[in-house]
Amino acid sequence: MKLPDRVTICEVGTRDGFQIEPDFIPTELKVEVVTLLAEAGMPRIEVTSFVHPKVVPQLRDAEEVMAKIRRRPGTRYAALVPNDKGAVRAVDAGVDAIHTVVSASESHNLANVNMTIAESIQKLTAVMRVAERARVPVGCGISTSFGCPFEGDVPLPHLESVVRRLVDIGARAVGLADTTGMANPRQVGRAFDVLIGRFPGVEWTLHTHDTRAMAIPNILAAMECGVTHFDSSVGGLGGCPFAPGASGNVCSEDLVHCLDAMGVETGIDLDKLIAASRRVQAIVERTLPGQIVKAGKATRRYPLPDGVAARLPGRMTSDSQNAAGSRLGTGHPAIAPASRPPLQ
Repeated sequence: MKLPDRVTICEVGTRDGFQIEPDFIPTELKVEVVTLLAEAGMPRIEVTSFVHPKVVPQLRDAEEVMAKIRRRPGTRYAALVPNDKGAVRAVDAGVDAIHTVVSASESHNLANVNMTIAESIQKLTAVMRVAERARVPVGCGISTSFGCPFEGDVPLPHLESVVRRLVDIGARAVGLADTTGMANPRQVGRAFDVLIGRFPGVEWTLHTHDTRAMAIPNILAAMECGVTHFDSSVGGLGGCPFAPGASGNVCSEDLVHCLDAMGVETGIDLDKLIAASRRVQAIVERTLPGQIVKAGKATRRYPLPDGVAARLPGRMTSDSQNAAGSRLGTGHPAIAPASRPPLQ
């Protein structure tokens, strides 16, 4: 498997995750979670979204959150915006980067932002101008890149046409989103093989949802194509309120654990990230989908059951080995018969 030496992860839990929580997360707790994630070494955090509070009431405190976070050097604090008004608010709040979104399918775009794709591109053009004046970088995400819950398959030529329109208005960072977990690794690899070749110089990101337990396999497929930027969500929080069937994003700590095990650098302290995930779990008052919080890291070791240690040759004392060898007339330690039948 051909993998990069290092990847960059953007944490989206405080935006993509908190936006669909049934109860409003108090501002102070949002700020606390952002701080914990930054202290874990998260290089990028999508903190919030500057949308109309009637549309996403859970993020109505966007300005206050941005004002209260303690910024860690080395972490980039971004926000999602739907239009130029949101971009102005985000710039005034001091974001380090602006994220935008358009869907690859007309039906989802209408359901998500009440605009056609062409209308969204026009709005995003205005966002790009606001960002250019403020010298704030923009990342353009494409929802339903690999499949739409309303229309089904999204043909690769159609996805390419959306990417082309974004690049034409100045996009230099583009994210493909598997909004409802419909993608598979072969499909992801094929899409990036084509798009990377046709749009050189673009910074590509993959945004995955683990709806059908395919998120990490899809990320590995993208990595083999050379993609090094990925979105994830602490604890596996998340989902799209305007996409039926969407579940949480790929879990941040599960992804970092996978990358660590393969020797791929992230710059993230996994133990601190796990602690942050436990804190989020306490805040939302329910068990989250992440597995590493439950199982622990693969390096975790458990005490031996009673009676097992004495029967392990490497753990017997030299005196007991010699005594056992003398009784048997050999130089090898004795192993007592099992006290119970072996498991079949």
